[in-house]
Amino acid sequence: MDILPDLGETSVYKKGAIIDTSTQKDMKSKASLYVTVLGFAVIYLTLLSFFRPELILSPTTTAGGDTGAHHYVADYLINHLLPHGKITGWSPGWYAGFPMLHFYFPFPFMIIALLNLFMQYEVAFKLGTILGLFLLPATTYGAFRVLGFRFPLPIMAAAFSLPFLFMESYSIYGANILSTLAGEFGYSLSFSLTILFFALLYRDVKEQRFRVSTGVLLGIITLSHLVTTIMIVIMSTYYLFRRLNLKRFGILAGVFGLGFVLSSFWGLPFLAKLDYTAHMQWDQLSGLNELIPEPLRLFFPLTVIGVAGALAKRDERVYFLLWSLVVSASLFFLLPPGRIWNGRLLPFFYFFSFVWAAYGLWFLRKVIAQLLYDYVLIPKRHSDYILGVLAAAIAAVAVFGVGNRVADDWIKWNYSGFEGKTQWASYNEINEYIKGLPPGRVMIEHANAIDKFGTPRAFELLPYFASHPTMEGTLMEASLTAPFHFVNQSELSKEPSHAILGVKYPPLNVADGIRHLKVYNIPYFLALSDEVKSEADNNPDLELLKRFKVKGTDMEFALYETETEGYVTIPEYKPLLTETPDWRQTALDWYAQPQLLETPLIELGHAKELKGKYKMVGAATDKMVSKRIDTDGRVSNVRIKDDELTFSTTAIGVPHWIKISYFPNWKATGADGPYLASPSLMMVIPKQKDVRLYYGSTFIDIFAAWFGAIGWFAVLAYALRFAWRRFAVPATSSMRLGDGLAGAELQGEAERSNI
Repeated sequence: MDILPDLGETSVYKKGAIIDTSTQKDMKSKASLYVTVLGFAVIYLTLLSFFRPELILSPTTTAGGDTGAHHYVADYLINHLLPHGKITGWSPGWYAGFPMLHFYFPFPFMIIALLNLFMQYEVAFKLGTILGLFLLPATTYGAFRVLGFRFPLPIMAAAFSLPFLFMESYSIYGANILSTLAGEFGYSLSFSLTILFFALLYRDVKEQRFRVSTGVLLGIITLSHLVTTIMIVIMSTYYLFRRLNLKRFGILAGVFGLGFVLSSFWGLPFLAKLDYTAHMQWDQLSGLNELIPEPLRLFFPLTVIGVAGALAKRDERVYFLLWSLVVSASLFFLLPPGRIWNGRLLPFFYFFSFVWAAYGLWFLRKVIAQLLYDYVLIPKRHSDYILGVLAAAIAAVAVFGVGNRVADDWIKWNYSGFEGKTQWASYNEINEYIKGLPPGRVMIEHANAIDKFGTPRAFELLPYFASHPTMEGTLMEASLTAPFHFVNQSELSKEPSHAILGVKYPPLNVADGIRHLKVYNIPYFLALSDEVKSEADNNPDLELLKRFKVKGTDMEFALYETETEGYVTIPEYKPLLTETPDWRQTALDWYAQPQLLETPLIELGHAKELKGKYKMVGAATDKMVSKRIDTDGRVSNVRIKDDELTFSTTAIGVPHWIKISYFPNWKATGADGPYLASPSLMMVIPKQKDVRLYYGSTFIDIFAAWFGAIGWFAVLAYALRFAWRRFAVPATSSMRLGDGLAGAELQGEAERSNI
């Protein structure tokens, strides 16, 4: 006779006691949940103790680093591009005009525009800039859950993302707080999403199952920052060496193909027109101190333990994380000088080092449990909960224990806004005065002291605050004009930035600088240093308009005006056709010769139909001799809009210099061209009296727009179909066939779904 009662599947018999295992599981689940909630509370209360709500929610104009200058980008998207159904377009505000968001990542600014629908712009901008920082702990937690790790490792990894965010050993590479405050908020957002993407892709490949959502996430990441996308492609080579079969290859191709299609409306034009950027030639970082900086060293022993433990356990779930660690470290040493700076890749190594440190702490859980039992009498069954709390505590101590004064000061500086600065009244006075002047570009002397207004880039916001274009903007690689602007800046500044690498910069020379301002039709010049003002005061081409004393400092700005010929001019000498392998260098050499500034060069590759009509020259400046243009023609009725210029002329068939940066999207009616003319401007040859230039679309723009639209439409249709089958069909089935059959159908649908 069986004397034991029927315990069922949820009970066990142990030493005379009946134990309900379902109750035990519920208790463990609740305890795990409580510790997870506690961990997130520590993480986000720590972040909020620095990013204080009264700062973030105050309606001030965010300042600081490049971030402050990004207001013009966000404002232009919200008030100029989106109302016309565009995400990219032409902007006249910086660099004599440049293609706005054509070579920079639009998604972070689209987030700001979306938030602006529900709240004040200034607050929307602040929330948009910190979104990536606040997402990283959550996406790290989600990634470890997707990888199949149970409590407490996901919350431990999330907690260890906190000391990564607060690293103060760098301030520009990306992903941490200081980099975000310096202007890399697009990188931060993309990086946070990338961590989740790595886990989702691993899951899809392992399960041999394609999911649309993974491809959609890749598309969003690409639209947020290109460096993270490049790292995704490089690190995903891991799957080429891990039991790759045709189905897994198809999943990889599907995910990357979908991500490419969804981002193609921006990505294809970006790639097709890279030659029209002011490309940088980066010098790479080197040395172990860069690879393993001081904030990481305290955690690095745990990192080593984590890697060794994973290899000993043969835990395949983290082999990809190990691959990412090795690849990012290898690229730091092996990446040659060029357009990609190895500093941009370091955040991946730093982050994965902290994640591996969390894994190392988790790997030691049995040792920690034994120590807790031996010395504190805490039962071993509670070790996981203690470990979760311990990880959060370590993260908090790592943040608060070292002070993090730099992060605290920068956050206050940025989010108190321009209006919160002591010199706001003086800055506002300058903006208001310029706002009242006739239209015209403004050149600014570069000086570190301008940071007193909120950022050294404060006057890049002249288009935003004063409705006047200025020559410098934070998106300096987006225009062919940028190298020539920084030459002008070097001639007109005591403390030039020399921001574009690979350019030979001239010394301070106000006379040469003013000649160059005339080339770019820049009538206004704002000077600060005594040296520059002294030369400017004695320059006959400059007229002093006003001096501005900055209260509480020894700073005094002087605003000058010089006479320019306008946006459309007839050059004194006939242009020369130039065939050169390096247009930028040839144009820079030409720009350095004052006697050549009225003899424009036309780049032959963009003007093959002019061959035989104008003299051909090479790159040597001593051969650049031309004949005078003999004409009594005059230009009149010049009207300029954001992306259009019209004028009338009596000089039919004579070259006309258009003082707007060249870009292949510009079209002309009533004239041949536009052609790329030195230094970085446009030239047209009128065929009739009235000429119109406008910013249009190239073939690649049109193709990419349709290609991307088809992709997004297909995703939307798939999502609607899934939603219909997920919710509407089961509801209808339950009415017809009963709840049991509906439940079975629902379960089957969930199993078949690729979302």
